[in-house]
Amino acid sequence: MLIKWSLFLAVAFAFLDWASTWKGWKIRLYIAKPATLLFLIIWTIQITGWQSGMVWFGIALIFSLIGDIVLLLNARFFLIGLFSFLLAHFCFLIGFNLEPLPLTLGPLFLLILVGISASRVLKTLRPGVLHVPRGKRFLAAVSVYGLTLTLMVQSALITFFRADWTLPSAILVSIGAVLFYTSDTLLGYDRFVKKVKHGQSYVHLTYHLGQIGLVTGAMLHFLR
Repeated sequence: MLIKWSLFLAVAFAFLDWASTWKGWKIRLYIAKPATLLFLIIWTIQITGWQSGMVWFGIALIFSLIGDIVLLLNARFFLIGLFSFLLAHFCFLIGFNLEPLPLTLGPLFLLILVGISASRVLKTLRPGVLHVPRGKRFLAAVSVYGLTLTLMVQSALITFFRADWTLPSAILVSIGAVLFYTSDTLLGYDRFVKKVKHGQSYVHLTYHLGQIGLVTGAMLHFLR
């Protein structure tokens, strides 16, 4: 049974977060964004106790929560927040790859397809990143983060080809990973290329839905 009070609170705070970014309610945003991740963490503990590989997805949520708080405190802490999310994606990577990678054409095709998409995104962001103070350092950090994010998305999509992953679990984690990728792409575009009207609202919406998809799919998998 996946329905718990913590899930309802996570969704409620997510809605408050989306409304806060749309309306510019900063004080409510400072409460709603970290609260969403906090109750997602509690939800995963209630359901799974972080047993087996689920512990890696739980730790990923903790690093994501730290990243959320750091980025809310001050924009100057961008690299620290980026590092927190880098660690989160690294944990997702471990959680997805507890078993050997299936050596078939399908996973290879996905690796190439997602890799091409990520390289195009980085090419678009590169001029804007280089224009910020310490641009080369920022570009190196963004490149490493982008590589890790890309590997996470690829690992999520490859669950379709893993015999131990059911179709519903693979669908949920894949949608979640793609939404997370979309969120970070929008964030990068909004910060380094061109401001998007209500861009932060779209970033937060895809981010929270992505996290929910990732952990829900993982729980369905590890609870079998």
